[in-house]
Amino acid sequence: MRDSLRALVYRPGSLGDTLLSLPAVAQIHRDVPNHRLTLLTERASPGRVSPWTILQETGWFDDVHFYVVKAGSADDRWHNFRLAKRLRDVGYDEIFSLAPPRTTRQLRVDALIFRHVVGGARYHAARTASWPVAATADRADVEHEALRLLRIVDSGATSDSLADFRLAVPDTERAITRGLLDELGIQRDDVLVGVGPGSSRSATTWPAERFAAVGDALLQQFRNVVLLAIGGSGERTLCDELCTAWGPRSHNLAGRLSVLGSASILSECATFIGNDSGPTHLAASVGVPCVAIFSARNAAGQWEPLGRHHIVLEERPECAGCMLDACVHEANKCLTRIQTGRVVREAVSLIESRASCLAT
Repeated sequence: MRDSLRALVYRPGSLGDTLLSLPAVAQIHRDVPNHRLTLLTERASPGRVSPWTILQETGWFDDVHFYVVKAGSADDRWHNFRLAKRLRDVGYDEIFSLAPPRTTRQLRVDALIFRHVVGGARYHAARTASWPVAATADRADVEHEALRLLRIVDSGATSDSLADFRLAVPDTERAITRGLLDELGIQRDDVLVGVGPGSSRSATTWPAERFAAVGDALLQQFRNVVLLAIGGSGERTLCDELCTAWGPRSHNLAGRLSVLGSASILSECATFIGNDSGPTHLAASVGVPCVAIFSARNAAGQWEPLGRHHIVLEERPECAGCMLDACVHEANKCLTRIQTGRVVREAVSLIESRASCLAT
């Protein structure tokens, strides 16, 4: 007899997607303490962070397997075939499919693979299609992505189940963060404001010159504000340009930190200002109130940052729900309608609120 039961968790996706899946993965870890958990996921590809980059740091998993997403070559197909056989030989007691939103056809394909190819004893997945979401759907009728995933594990979960979730930052990362802040000359009474001007899609990227103007306004209004530009290596040049314009009370950390290193730095911030992107979701996951600048490409409310006290700024013109990666015809009008002054006001409100909390 085996000493413990075995569970397989399937989780593909980008950084932001993976962060929204954490409450569901944490619930699996709590519900099945005697299981050995294995993650099935994709490897990191250019411009993307593998889910394993985050999930390995939680300590919840005993093993991980990587599949090839687009198996175009014979070697890739052979790799996936051998992996499927290896997983079948394990004989998993539970399989949890925490896949991103699926069509009805995709749900059927997933079920075929996991029920009959991998062959788990019990298979847990979404029961109904969640893609596509109607562009005209009312916010009240749209399920938040994190809640949709959590209900795969716990059918009785509510939005209250998500409100207090926090990503734990290891003490080692916190020690590194303190050293980095000292190295940058940041004082204990400085107010740190994170800024994430990048995004993987041009259709979700607020204009860089508006981020520059927001930073200028905050530096003028608060004598002890220090701006920290956060992002991946792909945003390094953009963040360099912004920090050059902002001057000595700003630092470009894009591409310099690991994901959890960024999380540790963000946990020291009074607020975070960013697009609908991984850094915004990362800031929210460690409890930092965010000013999140959202385009209208997705359904309203579906991908908002987790937790309380966030300000989500969003305009929904008649073309809302377009799901475009690049908005050429309408020139990103849902984003450009969000004015600089509005972002500044909300950021100031969150900074002052944080200062008030610390004072008491």
